[in-house]
Amino acid sequence: MSKENNQSRDWPSEGLEHLRACPICAGERRHCVHQGLADHLFNAPGRWDLYGCEQCGTAYLDPRPNRQTIHLAYQDYGTHESQLDDDPEQPGTDWRGSLKQAILRAYIRVRFSSKPFKPSDVFAGAMWLRPFLRPRFDAAMRHLPVSIKPGTVLDIGCGNGRFLAWARVAGWQGCGTEFDIQAAAVARAKGFDVHEGPLDELVNSGSKFDAVTISHVIEHVHEPSALLRAARQLLKPGGHFWIETPNINARGHAYFGAGWAGLHPPHHLQVFAPKALERLLQDAGFIDIRVASSQSGWRAMASLSRLADPAQMGNIRSQAIREDMAEFLGHSDAAQGECITLTATVSA
Repeated sequence: MSKENNQSRDWPSEGLEHLRACPICAGERRHCVHQGLADHLFNAPGRWDLYGCEQCGTAYLDPRPNRQTIHLAYQDYGTHESQLDDDPEQPGTDWRGSLKQAILRAYIRVRFSSKPFKPSDVFAGAMWLRPFLRPRFDAAMRHLPVSIKPGTVLDIGCGNGRFLAWARVAGWQGCGTEFDIQAAAVARAKGFDVHEGPLDELVNSGSKFDAVTISHVIEHVHEPSALLRAARQLLKPGGHFWIETPNINARGHAYFGAGWAGLHPPHHLQVFAPKALERLLQDAGFIDIRVASSQSGWRAMASLSRLADPAQMGNIRSQAIREDMAEFLGHSDAAQGECITLTATVSA
């Protein structure tokens, strides 16, 4: 398939922007990672070429949807679908669901808050019986620090408010930003203040938060550095910053290739390498940048990736067992994890 057909099929040609260089470091030396990528999750239109920057390691689409047409990729994109544990304070649909909610609620209270002990907190013990899951739950709570008295947390790209509901159990007061009108409405129904306008509006209002989190958003935006600068301005000095995004160096990418869910074109305009994202945080003014455990392990990403090749399901299960065991024994290499997860702060 020719490159011209590859890049424009089912996407308006006037809605594409051609980069020729890395959008993260402006490096011009690159190699083609994949050609003719398609969206296997939400069936967005288009075929896409992915290039790897030889300077910073970031992979990026070129050409890519411009700001005027990017909405075409999100017509069937789901960020508001509900899950059983969206709000741990709500009961389940049956006794099993209610027990799961009780365990989750107790674990959040015991692990992430300084609230007085109550009898139902004994349910948290169930999590200690599954030690390989605890790092993922801690990451799902975005490593909110117990050392900081629960205050205000801003979730940039909050979706349906799931994380904010979890944080509320630990005593945090949650706010969010969200462009998906339906998702924002779901989050508001849970009692959260959700800003739908440009992030600059929130910055210009002078708002400051004790914690700012960005989960699987930076790969979607045209200007990642601008997003991080805004996040820094919204964070109080000494506050907690957390970010997670797919890792182009992931074992899953090596295993699934073009079918790896972390690529997700054209929604993911770029897929970072760990050092590139760390450098971007430094340039934005963040300090004390640290690698943390991720909420999306190999098993979770593989279940999405198999949609591109269902025949691999048997191999996926055996690989998932090996990856879970490696993580449990501390043998996993974070540099090859499915996601890059970083925490940071800002100085006074």
